[in-house]
Amino acid sequence: MADLAVFGGTGFLGRCIVEALLAEGHRVRVVARSPEAAGMPPGAVPVQADILRPETVAPALEGADGAVNAVSLYLERGEVTFQAVHVDGAARLAGAARAAGLYRYVHVSGIGADAASADPFIRSRGAGEAAVREACPYANIVRPSVMVGEGDAIRSTILRVIRHQPVFPLFGRGDTRLQPVHRADVAAAIARLLTMEAPAPLYEFGGAETYRYERLVREVARAAGQRVWPVPVPFLAWRALALVAERLPGAPLTRSQVALVRQDNVASADLPNLGELGITPTDIVDDMG
Repeated sequence: MADLAVFGGTGFLGRCIVEALLAEGHRVRVVARSPEAAGMPPGAVPVQADILRPETVAPALEGADGAVNAVSLYLERGEVTFQAVHVDGAARLAGAARAAGLYRYVHVSGIGADAASADPFIRSRGAGEAAVREACPYANIVRPSVMVGEGDAIRSTILRVIRHQPVFPLFGRGDTRLQPVHRADVAAAIARLLTMEAPAPLYEFGGAETYRYERLVREVARAAGQRVWPVPVPFLAWRALALVAERLPGAPLTRSQVALVRQDNVASADLPNLGELGITPTDIVDDMG
């Protein structure tokens, strides 16, 4: 049994990682700014820390065998910026993991991360990978495709719209290629990386099938027994809408989300994937869990 720390353990993916590790019998620290406020799975140990506050990071790692950084930011607010979280905070945590002598450290990035991108979110993800690699050379970096699960940003949104109206506005012409992956599969993969011997330095995780966005909308509607009429909407209109939506409570749409869906989000055939870890990807359309 290992003692493992999950930073961002109360988030969309982090909570799933915690549950996967607990199921394997590990001692799990849920590290977050307010871990107890989010509710703890039975057996988890809440640890209060913030990767933006350097003095809290090292104590959260003391005595741990391994750690994962599942902290992510999708909308900047004041001093909480993409640079601060995805680059500076990620490098700080990776460096602390190395200094603490952790034998395994996993950093969660995303397919499409690119330090040369014009979009600040995508650019920070790419720069963050480089910063993590410099701070902790043995770190394992994982890049999931767009993730699905209860409350996700893609499948749940499609279902919510088509249940209220049959007309569905597409991003552009709906021809972006996506390989959605279930968060439970990503969590299971990360759990294995945290305890296995000699994992690869970089993985990309995609789901069982690659879809054009329009086809994904139609398949989700079919599985839910709903009618749908996809309608193309120019990306320029989506960007203008996101500019307004970012100011609304909960920010239902951001410019970075629009930028992400403008480019294909498919795992590279040249990098190890879920199959390399013995995980068969879940069918994300027929399995609506």
